Amino acid sequence: IGMNVSRLEGQRLGVGRYLEYLLKHWSTMLSPGEEVHAYLREPIPPESIAHLNLSSAIKFEIVPPKMQGIVWENFPMALRARKTADVLFGPAYTLPLLSRKPRKRVVATHSVNQVESGAHDFWYNYTYAKRDELCARSADAVIVPCDTAADLVAKQYGVPRKRLFSVPQGAPHSFRPLENPELLRQTRIAFLGTDAPYILFVGKLSSRRNIPNLIGGFAKAKKAKGLPHKLLLVGPNHVHLPLAEVCREHGVTADVVQTDGKFTDHEELIPLYNAADVFIQPSIFEGWSITTVEALACGTAVIASNRGGLIDVAHGHAYMLEDPSVETIADALEKVLLDDYLRQELKQLARARGKTFTWERTTGETLDVIRQVARS
Repeated sequence: IGMNVSRLEGQRLGVGRYLEYLLKHWSTMLSPGEEVHAYLREPIPPESIAHLNLSSAIKFEIVPPKMQGIVWENFPMALRARKTADVLFGPAYTLPLLSRKPRKRVVATHSVNQVESGAHDFWYNYTYAKRDELCARSADAVIVPCDTAADLVAKQYGVPRKRLFSVPQGAPHSFRPLENPELLRQTRIAFLGTDAPYILFVGKLSSRRNIPNLIGGFAKAKKAKGLPHKLLLVGPNHVHLPLAEVCREHGVTADVVQTDGKFTDHEELIPLYNAADVFIQPSIFEGWSITTVEALACGTAVIASNRGGLIDVAHGHAYMLEDPSVETIADALEKVLLDDYLRQELKQLARARGKTFTWERTTGETLDVIRQVARS
């Protein structure tokens, strides 16, 4: 299996974490004679993958020269894959488009965000979206995280249903409720500077993730009800949203805390989820949400947009936002934070739902699809 793992080179968020879990679990799932050739543009520090305990069947290959991602994938990486792979797996939307070798190809398409107005700038439909469509159409199998994503790939990209496989993404078993009040108190102090209750968002900050509306809704609820809560944003502001300006505009500069979310080990997120009064995912559109699954698994009350793959993830187990506007977000925060019975009910529903998504299932079913293509 040839595999583009260049997303391991930087900060590991959605796809980077997906890759880590695939490689970790495949180490114990591969049959004799099966190998993964993991292609990189540059070496990664050994200590950054030491915790994965990878087997010798996972072989990292540095493929020079280092280039911009799409150029590297279509030229040096594609050439290496022709020589070393029976099946090529694109774990993040893309495959080489300028070469059809190896002929057996699988791609993971995690979302079709462009269907929702406002999710991206206008040029996205003519660049990344078109590239993703061509890659999906060129693959023998397309792995999607849920049935909603499968419907969109079939409708928007014209991929036949028989080539679509829904494989939900999970959470590690270690993501669970914690009964350690002192640890949770220390977590609040470490991230907020004080032992204050907080609302949590985890993920890249962007307009698609509706961060400006989230700050506005938080400010509205805080002022209307005198909430003692702070808003903790955990993730890089990679598109340079004017967070300070938005916070000043709403008068919550002292109550919004943002951190880039760089952790040595993903399990450092467990007390963060547990210490939060509520986790919120107010995205305009998501194909899936690993962080929402993790929050559910930790038994944290969840508020989520009733859109896209978030419906598959959380509907019936979270407070769903029909319209993630400032007013709707504020209303949801007020209801969940001020109603102890509702919040406890959401926590129980969350834990029950979180247990159904595991990385063993995700990685096993993904490997089965790749094997199926290899045998075809």
